[in-house]
Amino acid sequence: MQTWQRLGAFIGDHMLIIIPIGLAIGVCFPQTLSWMKPAVPVLFAAMTFQNSLGNEVSGLRDVLHRPAPLLIALVFVHVFVPLLAFGLGTLLFSGAPHGSDILTGFALEYAVPVGSSTIMWISLFEGDISLGLATLLVSTLLAPFSIPATVKLLVGASVSVDTVGMMRDMILMIAVPAIAGTATNELTHGWGKQTLSPALSPLARILLPLIVSINSTGISSFLFHLTPYLVGVMVFVLCFSVFGYAAGLAVGLATRQPRGRFISLTFSCGVRNISAGAVIAMRYFPAATLFPVMIGTLFQQFLAALSGRVMQRILAAPAERRGPSAEG
Repeated sequence: MQTWQRLGAFIGDHMLIIIPIGLAIGVCFPQTLSWMKPAVPVLFAAMTFQNSLGNEVSGLRDVLHRPAPLLIALVFVHVFVPLLAFGLGTLLFSGAPHGSDILTGFALEYAVPVGSSTIMWISLFEGDISLGLATLLVSTLLAPFSIPATVKLLVGASVSVDTVGMMRDMILMIAVPAIAGTATNELTHGWGKQTLSPALSPLARILLPLIVSINSTGISSFLFHLTPYLVGVMVFVLCFSVFGYAAGLAVGLATRQPRGRFISLTFSCGVRNISAGAVIAMRYFPAATLFPVMIGTLFQQFLAALSGRVMQRILAAPAERRGPSAEG
């Protein structure tokens, strides 16, 4: 068991290196991994279950007593950013090759829920875990409905969207395992969080780069045939990824959130469940749709680390120069 735990710890400590390696393996050896695509929903459900074992109903109840940061994050993630990304993307890319598919990718990339790795970053920088878990859980439970609705609303007139199929997959991949993980922890009075979650954590950390590798096989041909247009798509995704973290920082400062909530709000606005979007893109849309979704994996974790450092500097500044209070 100690070896197993050390393996998980090693993967977690080196995720910033392992994720790009997994991406590169999928891009360079698509034929080797593409046969595993049908298994991705099951692998993703297992990872979601483990990440949900730390959820506690009491934590969610506490957050609901002061729901402003939760509501801000949910509106930002599920309403504002998808609309803004699709609107700007339409202005820049609608007339280009694969324009419709790329726009669908933008809608999908920014309609996905908060990413489960949010909790890892919040814990690392000593944020409000309860707020992070509550935002993650509510965002995840909304996903089976918000993702199909967003895609249908924004691009339904130009692409064929299997709304029922997407809802079914999101329920099975995210909602059901999230509820099961939370219920397991509650019914076992914390055994799920204290014992089962650490035991399964190395497996979940193995599954994340594996899922990234499998999903990235779909963009192999694009990366080996990059055009100025596709580079432009990459720059667009990078800018919007930066925007997510920057907006979380700005809102936290403007609303003078306590320290813990300031950290949690920033990560909740910036970290997205890109793997879920990639699964949906791979199963229901052309390969061009997967490209902008998967490109986000190149930037997300690095930007999370950078945002954490920026927050540390802000919080270390004199009180009169910063927004969030030191308490909380």
